Amino acid sequence: MAAGAPNGAGGQARNPGGLRASLSGLTTRGRSFLAAGAAAAVCAYVLGQGQLLRVGLLLVVLPLICVVALHRTRQQVTAGRRLTPPRVPAGGEARVQLRLENVSRMPTGLLMLQDRVPYVLGPRPRFVLDRVEPGGRREVSYRVRSDLRGRYPLGPLQLRLTDPFGMVELTRSFSAYDTLTVVPRTQPLPAVRMTGEAGGP
Repeated sequence: MAAGAPNGAGGQARNPGGLRASLSGLTTRGRSFLAAGAAAAVCAYVLGQGQLLRVGLLLVVLPLICVVALHRTRQQVTAGRRLTPPRVPAGGEARVQLRLENVSRMPTGLLMLQDRVPYVLGPRPRFVLDRVEPGGRREVSYRVRSDLRGRYPLGPLQLRLTDPFGMVELTRSFSAYDTLTVVPRTQPLPAVRMTGEAGGP
């Protein structure tokens, strides 16, 4: 089942806010650039320095451009999950395959995938992807197992994006999840040989 869409189709990340909300994703570096640019612009205005004003504007505009670019890129990132098999005996393993696709016209920056799994299935899997080109696709996988029977949800899948300059970091979640069913392990019974014959009239 895909993360973010039903029936195995690729899904897009949920949008928790607009462009204004994405400004909260500015990193320390991004905020420092904004502060330095604003200070340089004020000093340039007071001192009448045109070149210093241009430097200040550049420092302010760069992180804002990164916010807009990353905001648009994460809208065009789809992800999917495939669980094989969805039903295993206690102590058996299942394989989870994650697929990420960039359907935008812009490359992504650094990406971190994290799938939420119950602690009884093992540690929470995390994957770091360096860069996904426009139209590119990446696939990663991990395994889960449990000695306790039950139904265990896998997901939602979380995606963290950063721009190449480290100015912005955004985290998004996909809505769908899968369920791993762990059933008791069956033991084959030894063959029993029937002795004697039933008496007849």
